[in-house]
Amino acid sequence: MTDADPNHDAYEALRRSRPDLFVNPPGGHVQILPEFPDEHGPYGIRYRDPYVTVVRDPVRFPDGRTGGYLRILHTSGSAGAAVLPVRDGRVVLIRHFRHATRRWHWEIPRGFCDPGETPEQNARRELAEELGGGLHRIEHIGRLHTDTGLYGGVVDLFWAAVGEPTRPSGHEGINDILTLDLPALTAMLERGEITDSFTLAALLHAQARGLAPYG
Repeated sequence: MTDADPNHDAYEALRRSRPDLFVNPPGGHVQILPEFPDEHGPYGIRYRDPYVTVVRDPVRFPDGRTGGYLRILHTSGSAGAAVLPVRDGRVVLIRHFRHATRRWHWEIPRGFCDPGETPEQNARRELAEELGGGLHRIEHIGRLHTDTGLYGGVVDLFWAAVGEPTRPSGHEGINDILTLDLPALTAMLERGEITDSFTLAALLHAQARGLAPYG
């Protein structure tokens, strides 16, 4: 193991504080090594900000080779929350510009947790910031791993009964708000106009529980 890279110390501190992120379950094909190999680096924390931490773990692959494997973890410990807003039995979607895809997407409000914030508090805050209009009821409906090949965190999903949206156009990259009954929502899905994984997962959980717009 080499001590030349200062990111190693931060990685080891993360390993000590969050051992759940570094478990090697029985039968796991990719094993995280206890030390950094001298070859195939760099290893450790490669990037960190208040929201995400990118690590390159030292691992042993199924064929016995050692090397690095990238993961994105969430700095606060929670990947955040997404919430399906429903007004008078109709789904409320926002049209949001996303830098990663360089596209506009129809989706539900979501965001990262602030430090010390619970997923439900996060969901309530995202609704207030992205829709406004008041909140009448909120219910936890499930959890989502958004990309099991890259992201290490889990997102909590909520359903919420909300009032009339009041958020002005342009807020946080949002330029439109759409309220859809079930036939209109189904038509958008059939046309492939809703591709956001958070939205699709929340709709599936709502359908399974018989919540509006399905119940």
